[in-house]
Amino acid sequence: MADEQQQGVKKKYPVFLPRTDFPMKADLPQREPKRLEHWKVEGLYQRIEAARKADNKAGKGKGRRVLHDGPPYANGGLHMGHALNKILKDLVVKSSWMEGFESPYIPGWDCHGLPIEHAVEKDLGPKRRELSRAEFLQRCRVYAQKWIDAQRAGFQRLGVIGDWERPYVTMDPVYEAAVVRQLGKLFERGCVTRRLKVVHWSYGARTALAEAEVEYADKTSPAVTVAFPVSDAEARRLGLPSNLFLPIWTTTPWTLPSNRAIAMHPDLEYAVVKAGERAFVVAVPLLEDFGKKLGEPLHTLKVMKGSEFQTLVARHPWIHRDSPVLLGDHVTADTGTGLVHTAPDHGVDDFHLAQHLGLFQLVGPDGKFLPAVDDPELEGVNIFEANPKVIEKLKAAGALLHEASLTHSYPHCWRTKTPILFRATEQWFITMDDPIEGGQSLRELGLDGVDTTAWVPSIGRNRIHAMIAGRPDWCISRQRAWGTPITVLRCAACEEPLVDPTLFEKAATAIEKGGIEAWADMAVDELLPIGSACAKCGATDFQKETDILDVWIDSGVSAGVVCDTHPDLSRADYGQFIYLEGSDQHRGWFHSSLLFNLAASGTKPYTTVVTHGFVLDGRGQKMSKSLGNVITPEEILKTYGADILRLWAASCDYSEDVRVSKEILERSADAYRKIRNTLRFMLGALADFDPKASAAEPTALDRWLLGATARLSEEVRRAYASYDFHGAVQALLGFCQLELSGRYFEIVKDRLYCDALDAPRRRASQATLHAVASTLIRLLAPVLSFTADEAWEHLPGVSGEVFLSRFEPLQGATESPEWTAFWTLREAVQGALEPLRAAKTVGTSLDAAVRLHAPAADLASIRALSAMSGADPLEDLFVVSGLELIEAPELRVEASAHAGTKCPRCWNHRGGHGKGEDIALCARCSEVVPA
Repeated sequence: MADEQQQGVKKKYPVFLPRTDFPMKADLPQREPKRLEHWKVEGLYQRIEAARKADNKAGKGKGRRVLHDGPPYANGGLHMGHALNKILKDLVVKSSWMEGFESPYIPGWDCHGLPIEHAVEKDLGPKRRELSRAEFLQRCRVYAQKWIDAQRAGFQRLGVIGDWERPYVTMDPVYEAAVVRQLGKLFERGCVTRRLKVVHWSYGARTALAEAEVEYADKTSPAVTVAFPVSDAEARRLGLPSNLFLPIWTTTPWTLPSNRAIAMHPDLEYAVVKAGERAFVVAVPLLEDFGKKLGEPLHTLKVMKGSEFQTLVARHPWIHRDSPVLLGDHVTADTGTGLVHTAPDHGVDDFHLAQHLGLFQLVGPDGKFLPAVDDPELEGVNIFEANPKVIEKLKAAGALLHEASLTHSYPHCWRTKTPILFRATEQWFITMDDPIEGGQSLRELGLDGVDTTAWVPSIGRNRIHAMIAGRPDWCISRQRAWGTPITVLRCAACEEPLVDPTLFEKAATAIEKGGIEAWADMAVDELLPIGSACAKCGATDFQKETDILDVWIDSGVSAGVVCDTHPDLSRADYGQFIYLEGSDQHRGWFHSSLLFNLAASGTKPYTTVVTHGFVLDGRGQKMSKSLGNVITPEEILKTYGADILRLWAASCDYSEDVRVSKEILERSADAYRKIRNTLRFMLGALADFDPKASAAEPTALDRWLLGATARLSEEVRRAYASYDFHGAVQALLGFCQLELSGRYFEIVKDRLYCDALDAPRRRASQATLHAVASTLIRLLAPVLSFTADEAWEHLPGVSGEVFLSRFEPLQGATESPEWTAFWTLREAVQGALEPLRAAKTVGTSLDAAVRLHAPAADLASIRALSAMSGADPLEDLFVVSGLELIEAPELRVEASAHAGTKCPRCWNHRGGHGKGEDIALCARCSEVVPA
């Protein structure tokens, strides 16, 4: 053998390398669907919930922690916002299960509303006119169900576990009937009224809108300054100059045909100024701006309070009617002239101030001028297209003082994207400021509800508090077809509503059997209580309401409905829910759900509300097809797999908008590979390990890792409980990279590979790795659901899916403070070895001998480690072949190549203890290698 070695042939000695069937290559796009199918076949969701119920029944559980699913709209495929939202929810549910809670997750879908109605109308084209109302509604049901099925498959592919076979669906007749019953409660409690009021109106959708259905986008509008003339006689009556004009400024010239008055603030100072032959009244703070627009010098004649103009009457610029001055506190001197054109048909403040003067109602539901405008140039014209025509009329009348363009944020319909208008119409409202049953108003209840809810992040509280504090009454009626009907009767003579509890129950019973279509088929006589007469006028003829409910009512009632209708929930869960949605839901579902439930029952639906940001592209821009920057979940699933997408979502700081791009996903994939390789090493090291066998006493190093793992477990569990998923992922990834791969693995590879199979310290390390792997896999399971379950299958001594297990404290986990000093010194040693490696003086750290100069305190810590029970030789901990400790005032490391014989099996320079041809082996290896 010596001759062979001299000829360059080296004898190979066996070592115990890791062996596992857990593959290095994840192949997630191919493997995940198979695991998903296994979960379905095995009824994993039902088994998890059954296990947690059994734990609670036996007194071993944590109780219940229920996240209520905000229903996505059943229209279109999944986008990245869907993926982020559903994955974050799944993290809450799975971490709750593994913490020991029952956490039933009932997915939901929002199905009624304008987008589906429009989509079906578009598909039908002219055939829409051939369908009855019931037939059209059935087409809407089919359309919504198609997208429910598609979205459900997509959500499941993301690894989201829930009761997918029994979701709550707002178009389910049982759900629709429940909405009607809840509406009846609102009427009984006096929360609903019908009145003429200015509301947001979408001419694109031909319906009223609630605040939550309005979004803002930039729009360029004409900004005109218009002169309203005052007769000389009227001016003299108040001691004002002749040829007087009251100038107003507006960005909606189309509202001028509806002008009824001019508003001035009673306490604001106004200057009466002369400009050439004309005189004007302008708020003092705005004089300079007005002068620039007029292009003439201004000479102030007098200054008067707004209240002094109270009886002044101007004339409309081109229509033969008066426009009196009214005093209003809403008038400001921020912009314009300090005098406000007032059209009660088209402004909330205008309506409150001038409705007593009468409304013209010149604009129809389609946003076009009606014949009542009495102007052939405007009749039938869209209001925004009418602006140039109105401006021409102003020019012809000599009333246009200044014209410009203004780009400003303007309200738009959230569905049709058309600019909205304010329009006075008869609508149903939930009142915000009337006392409910003699108690607090809904606004007061809402603000109290906000203050008693935990908001994550906390800034969410301020957003919704301000919205509820300043919002108007809630307009809940819509002039559409696809939605839950407002099941009331109105007097045929005076339109006074008939409110009777039996009416809502009769309607709900019919709808429960036949869906919302049943309301259209019911005769008034079927609904009318015997002997009914109008409370207002005494008439006995009634007609059914044709309006439907705002879709935010449908989703707003979901908390109570799902508790009453789903077998896994009960009224005990009501009011205890966690809500988790995007930040837009402060004005949407968080808002409507809070107000409706408080109005109907006096109970808020949630205790905790978690909010996440929107998903943007890698440069922080909104995704859009026109920009070509759209990334879809489907693309990511095909390329990377669900676990990469889940890791991306969990890694995001969702408290603000998050970004996604190919580069960002590649970083998530790199992080995933590090985690997977960590798991694979541990599983491979456990190939010959039997967890049931008697465990060897852990070494000091093992106890350190068990302590570090216990600390990790506490940190990650706290992070999950506080919805800090980003913090949980950072802790898990850092642990895999530093404590495991960077420290423990590097040290114990020698004993795992080279000690005898049953050597005590090897078995101790395997027991430690088993405990750590068991803990780590469970901690990873909420995030890397597919991978964690796969790894769990390969972990010796466990069975079933990982989600059936629970987070558990580690046994024998202790940490000594001396390890802190050791790791600092070890890093210094590793740094000193790098130049030797670069110069090829040494190949590995085992080729080195080290002289470590360190302060006495650090050396004391190192020596304390040597004195611990189960201590390893310091050379093994530093992974060098020679170590000398020298006390010195400052840390310094001397490193050189070790001169000793290198063991050909373990590569330590402690060889020369073998026999015969194996003389180069070290003492340990000579005992392990068979003779």
